[in-house]
Amino acid sequence: MKDRDQAMQALALQMFELTRRTWFESQREKFKGGYDLSESEFLALDALEDAEAMSVGDLRKYVGVLPAQMSRILKALEQRYDEKLVICSINPDDKRKIDVSITPKGRRAVDAYRRAKIKTSMEALESLSDRDLANLSSILAKIGKAYEHADARAGAGRK
Repeated sequence: MKDRDQAMQALALQMFELTRRTWFESQREKFKGGYDLSESEFLALDALEDAEAMSVGDLRKYVGVLPAQMSRILKALEQRYDEKLVICSINPDDKRKIDVSITPKGRRAVDAYRRAKIKTSMEALESLSDRDLANLSSILAKIGKAYEHADARAGAGRK
């Protein structure tokens, strides 16, 4: 079992290194789009993309940051660019809550960030054969299912 743990540790390190390199390489692409989002800012915009609005608390939980960090993220998304990427407003049903929604410019920013990340990965994947691509797709699907199971277990533990 010890050899398996060491092999998994080595693979996890390789995955981390690939992720780090993808992030580094895509930084250049992000600047071409005019948006310099942090990962937390991207995660916030990504969550808002399919929602009409989210409470600050729900958004904070989704992004996985502390309340003070969420305040800084929202401030950046509201003030860094000519136009706001998000809009914060008082919840009409509960005046104690603040709702956050994404703006059209916010949608463009999250799309530019996503395109930069995907472009970098596409360039790396071009070196793989069709068989390698099929194998990698199968492996990534299995890893994705493992994450889904872990998410489900974490959610069940919170209820």
